[in-house]
Amino acid sequence: MITAFQQTYLWPLSRHLFPVEASQFDNHHSFIVRYRAGEDLGLDMHTDDSDVTFNVCLGEEFTGATLSFCGMFGAVNHRQHRFTYHHEVGRAILHLGSRRHGADDIQSGRRSNLIVWNHNYAYRARGVNSWDRDSHYEQEECIPSPVCLSYTHDRDYEVYKELPEAAKKQKRKPWCPPPGCEYEGYHVES
Repeated sequence: MITAFQQTYLWPLSRHLFPVEASQFDNHHSFIVRYRAGEDLGLDMHTDDSDVTFNVCLGEEFTGATLSFCGMFGAVNHRQHRFTYHHEVGRAILHLGSRRHGADDIQSGRRSNLIVWNHNYAYRARGVNSWDRDSHYEQEECIPSPVCLSYTHDRDYEVYKELPEAAKKQKRKPWCPPPGCEYEGYHVES
């Protein structure tokens, strides 16, 4: 069912918006995410293991739970805020999987979304969408936008924000920005 939806609807639209990344769709990984006040509030900044991501809000009533988008993985503005998307039931967004994004905390209610990660094997074989931190990362242009910080990935997160309680209990292995790609004046408190 999802494969038919992908090939009939997602691929033609994606091909128009992202002609290189969506020149073909060979496979997908699809799943449902749910956010509820007092439980799973949001999702830390990340990139997807997809070439093009489809995200549709399936329902329920909620406030908050926006989706913040930042720069493309490895670009000089990777951690710079670009825009914030407001979910509405029945409305969808398509974006490149290599764009940094995160689900902001839900304020009240419940939200469920269907996510489809679309894969283009020919595009991936060219290595242009490689998440190789050493060869595909440019020096950052400036300090990160606060909304674009990731407590999972960013070495300088605690310079700008306090770790969430749940993150304090995790074994963190932050890597971003990679050594040598830091913005001017970069400093990590020890």
